[in-house]
Amino acid sequence: MNVFGLFKRIAIRIKKKIFIKGFKSFDKSSAIGNIGFGDTCEIVGKHNIIIGHNTWIGPNSELLAYDWHFKEKLKSNLSIGDNVRVQCRARITCAGNITIGNDVLFGPDVFVTDHNHGMDPTIEGGYSPQDIIVKDVTIEEGCWVGQRVCVLPGVTIGKHSIIGANSVVTKNIPPYSIAVGSPAKVVKTWDFEKSKWVKVG
Repeated sequence: MNVFGLFKRIAIRIKKKIFIKGFKSFDKSSAIGNIGFGDTCEIVGKHNIIIGHNTWIGPNSELLAYDWHFKEKLKSNLSIGDNVRVQCRARITCAGNITIGNDVLFGPDVFVTDHNHGMDPTIEGGYSPQDIIVKDVTIEEGCWVGQRVCVLPGVTIGKHSIIGANSVVTKNIPPYSIAVGSPAKVVKTWDFEKSKWVKVG
C-alpha cells in the first residue's frame, strides 16, 4: 500500500471514531453510509439511537430520533439490533420507541415511523404544530421488509415475517407470516410440519 492509501485509511478510521461519539450506543463493527461514518446520511438525535453489532445502514438514509416537536418535549428511543441490513434511502422517524430486532433486512426506500400529527381540523395553524400522537413500533428478529414499505405507528411485525414491496403496514403482523398490500394483509404463514409457506383462507 502506498503512503497516500495508508493516510486515507487512517483518516477514515479517525472520522468514524469521531462520528460514533454521541450515540447512545454504536458498535464499532457497524457502519452508516458508503464509507461508514454517516456520509450521505442524515442523523438527528444521536444520543437517542442504539446501533448493534455488524449492522449496516445504507447511503442516503435518515435516522431521526427527535427531542422536541415545537414546544413539546419528546422521549425518543431508536434501537437497531445486530446483523441488520438497511438498504439505501431508508427513513426512520422516532418520537417514542422504535425497536428493530436482530437479523432484520430492509429493502430500499423503507419508511418507519412511530408518530403522527394531531388531526384536529379546527385548530389554527394547520396540522404541523399540533401535538403528535406516539405509538411504539417493533419489528422483531429475522424480518424482511420489502422495497418502499411503510410501517406506521402502533405496529408490531412478528419475527421472521416478510412484508411485500409497496405495502403499508397499519396493523400487527403475526410471526412467520407473509403480508402484502395497502393496508397489508397476511396471505401466507409458515407451516412448520410441511416446512413451507401456505396460503391463508
